[in-house]
Amino acid sequence: MSWPAALLWVLIVAAAASNGPGLLYLLMVCGAFGSLQMLPGSGGATLLPQSVCAAVFVCKVLIQRGNVLRGVEAALDPQRLLLFTAFLVYALFGAVVLPRLFAGMIEVVPVSAFRFGTDILKPGAGNITQSGYMMLSYAATLAFAIIGQTDALRAHYRRALLYAAFALVATGLVDLITYTLNIGAVLDPFRTATYALLTDVEADGAKRVVGLMPEASSYGTACVGFAAALIFTRPLYRAGVEQLLVLGAIVALLLMTLLSTSSTAYVGLAVLGAVYGLDLLVRMLDAGNPRRGQIGLEFGLIVLAVFAVFAAFVIKPTLFDPVVAMVDKMVFQKSSSASYAERSLWNRVGWHAFLDSGGLGVGLGSIRVSNWAISILGSTGLFGALLMFGFIAQQLVAAPRGASREALLFATVTKLALVPVLVMYQLSGTIPDIGIAVSAALGMIAATHTPSVGLRPVSRSPRGSLSASGGPSEVRS
Repeated sequence: MSWPAALLWVLIVAAAASNGPGLLYLLMVCGAFGSLQMLPGSGGATLLPQSVCAAVFVCKVLIQRGNVLRGVEAALDPQRLLLFTAFLVYALFGAVVLPRLFAGMIEVVPVSAFRFGTDILKPGAGNITQSGYMMLSYAATLAFAIIGQTDALRAHYRRALLYAAFALVATGLVDLITYTLNIGAVLDPFRTATYALLTDVEADGAKRVVGLMPEASSYGTACVGFAAALIFTRPLYRAGVEQLLVLGAIVALLLMTLLSTSSTAYVGLAVLGAVYGLDLLVRMLDAGNPRRGQIGLEFGLIVLAVFAVFAAFVIKPTLFDPVVAMVDKMVFQKSSSASYAERSLWNRVGWHAFLDSGGLGVGLGSIRVSNWAISILGSTGLFGALLMFGFIAQQLVAAPRGASREALLFATVTKLALVPVLVMYQLSGTIPDIGIAVSAALGMIAATHTPSVGLRPVSRSPRGSLSASGGPSEVRS
């Protein structure tokens, strides 16, 4: 176990024992350490810091008085997590049965494959590990659905997003600086994951920034995801220093996305721009929209950015040639790359696994693809896909039941921020797991629904508890 892993273990235990929101903040920040093995030794499955922190976070939520019953209610509530609960039960059943039912009959690309090619389906360790990841993501969604019903917890969640954004930017800068100074070896203790790491790759002579993630694609897409979250939730932060910090984080994340040279991240940026533009138009045309307050400021920033780009182009027309060339190579010429050929093979084999199984799927952890929708279909079949896609569509479309004005506003901006992330999943999602960050967002959306029956949130919680009433301590927003 490397020293960063040991330090994070200490921080996680300390945050879990504290009477504050530290564990929530640490949960989000740990997402920047996507290549750090938290287990001793150099073999076996990789346990990431965010997974450890998420497991501790879930446990801390569930041990608080009344939260188990609230969790059962949320899990069985048709407007909150019932579809996700049904999906998890079916997916876990399929992970045990389907690989054995179709063993030796269907061609797949295994999750653990280290070579270009296919294999014949058989039960393996991937069925266990991927089932574990899916259970953890579900548990994280459930935990946030339990505690995310108060303004205090939503404020902590927004600050956690900001801290995570700065962590991503900082790790990206460290990666770029150490590479430039030829001292990249100092980051080796942070890059101990057992799967393949692509950390020293160049594109047209320029370093592909990966931060402390496994590869540029995972880093770039993470930057886009947090940029989207901050762009849409920015009006909810406190005016003054906090909003300035959010604005600085957005600019830095967009810059780091460009430096990642990830084609998936570039597409995500385009989708983010389209969603933001449509949302801005809706707010302009809807006089009663509660988010009209800062339209003037947003227009001013957009005009300033366009003017700055135009002025730079006039002063030096060739300034943007490297950027244009990079986008052309990484997006429009992507189909001629070896990576595209390999990922296309994954998708084709995964789709045929879905068809060859009669639409039943071959089980969680049985296939590797490069498209999240195909991963769900190939792993859990048509029934599992209907449950998962139905759950996500429900959370994105349904209006929160009995929500306050603040909760409705929070749900709206969180839904908008998820759209670019879900689109990027369709370009690079290799496994069915939706990840902790997306799970947290979906749980926070589900939490905006007032419980239909049974337990209601209590009015006050003991200091430092993760309960349905106040989240991690009653810290002032």
